[in-house]
Amino acid sequence: MEDKLKKYLSTLHTPHEALTAARARALTKKRAEQKRQRRFVASFVAAAVICLFILSIRFSPTIAYAVAKVPGLDTIVELITRNKGLEDVLEQGYNEKIYASSEQSGIKAVIEEVIADETGMFIMYRLSSEQDLNKFKDMQIEVLQNGEPVKAGVAYSNYIDEGMYEFANSIEIASDEGMDYCERNFEVRFILKDETISVPFELKNEIKKTKVYTINEQLEIEGQRFTVKELRISPLRAGVVIAVDPTNDKRILSFNSIVLLDENNEVWGKISGGIVGLGSGDENTMTHYLQSNYFREPKSLTLKIAEVEALPKGQDYIEVDFEKQEVLFAPDFVDLSKVEISPLQFKMQYKPVNMGHYRQLFGDATDADGEYINEKSSSISGMDDSYHEGTVRYNLQGVQNPIKIYFNSYPIFLKGTAQVNIPLHD
Repeated sequence: MEDKLKKYLSTLHTPHEALTAARARALTKKRAEQKRQRRFVASFVAAAVICLFILSIRFSPTIAYAVAKVPGLDTIVELITRNKGLEDVLEQGYNEKIYASSEQSGIKAVIEEVIADETGMFIMYRLSSEQDLNKFKDMQIEVLQNGEPVKAGVAYSNYIDEGMYEFANSIEIASDEGMDYCERNFEVRFILKDETISVPFELKNEIKKTKVYTINEQLEIEGQRFTVKELRISPLRAGVVIAVDPTNDKRILSFNSIVLLDENNEVWGKISGGIVGLGSGDENTMTHYLQSNYFREPKSLTLKIAEVEALPKGQDYIEVDFEKQEVLFAPDFVDLSKVEISPLQFKMQYKPVNMGHYRQLFGDATDADGEYINEKSSSISGMDDSYHEGTVRYNLQGVQNPIKIYFNSYPIFLKGTAQVNIPLHD
């Protein structure tokens, strides 16, 4: 493992100039006269931290944290520590180095590396500037393919602290329909207030084919039926396609625990953060994403399902009149004393299964005419030792009250588990 990581690191483009500049900016206010000396120290520290990377970021959170501070490595470290399937991607050299850049008004954007397969992409990028990037924390990102918005889900995070002059992160793209790479010209647009920085790039590496295992086995937990239709394993993620029986008397909200085990009982669990699942044309069918073991050759695979969130149909929504700021209907488990309504916002406190379990509480909404209402924003946060708080805001202009807000998640679980053996091809 260490030799493979060392070999990979030897191929990395380490942006020493960017690192030096960032370090110098941080010291300018207090020790401008020592800038040259500090630049040398920063470069020395960077080299030392890279050596720590070789010792393995996976087995030492402390080392991983230290390595993450080095420009050029932090995004890769973050991806590996939350998705061990990407460790195999790096070992196999499946990531493609890009290093396409564009600069505007003193802000430089660099597309560093891309990992692409038939399910989507991870795009690793970096922003740097002489000015504080925190003022662009509301940045929006668009990804285009051949000049058109990419036909896939796009996820990213803009958590930029004050005093940051360099920011690295990744953009995740996922497509349930499958990415089409006939056109390999892409573009990332960073929309920063009045500035838009466009960085075009082209993919050249081979795209690995998805391994598809047909299952079509019906399972049942507490009388609720669902069918595991197939397992699709690609380099970036493994997708489990599950169809829920529409005649169930409960609406299944989420399969919180889905894991794939090989013959050695090594667990490949759900992806932590980013895009964890996508719907399809059939509202009862959804693809749930797991970490990928694409580059392994398992002798057997077992899929285990547990912690299934479900609510009785007819008890899976809250009906609200936003004009009167009243709750017209709520299921029995909702404590109305912990509900707040404003003309555009609905907020509710609830007891989670554990304080580390964060899932967005609310999802789709419809008005009195049955018309879909666009969600403007939503959030989930911990309040104290007993409660979490879910908040959702909608675009209510021109809609007819009352509004039905359907639960996307709620900590009420079916009792039981289910599992299925995956038939592997010879």
